[in-house]
Amino acid sequence: MGRNHGLVTNLIVGIVGAVIGGFIANALGFAWGGWIGSTIVATIGAIILLFLLGLIKRRA
Repeated sequence: MGRNHGLVTNLIVGIVGAVIGGFIANALGFAWGGWIGSTIVATIGAIILLFLLGLIKRRA
């Protein structure tokens, strides 16, 4: 997404993104199993989180 963050920020975004992705996937009824499904869900969650943070930062 073109952000220049440090290691700690990337870890936090990844963890929070995984939680957000898991919540959204469960709410929509997706049941992807295994590490591949979890990785996809976590990646989508992190992208959504970075997008939302970009919107908030742009308004501030």
